[in-house]
Amino acid sequence: MQALRKKMKVGRQGIIRLRGLPYPPGTEVEVIVFPEPGQEGIYDYTAQLISRKKIPRYSTKEIEKIVHEVRGV
Repeated sequence: MQALRKKMKVGRQGIIRLRGLPYPPGTEVEVIVFPEPGQEGIYDYTAQLISRKKIPRYSTKEIEKIVHEVRGV
């Protein structure tokens, strides 16, 4: 059995489109999907998103203060 490795991003609605496969049309294949190392959980994803978007980190007390200000408490 020939293994093939492709690296791609998941598109909108969770769709991945594979092109240029070395198999003739109609060939049955098994697809196994792994996340990129370092993106295995929501915490890693969130940390990368915060870094990429340059979102400031707040302590729990700072978040509490913001919430109270917005609510007018």
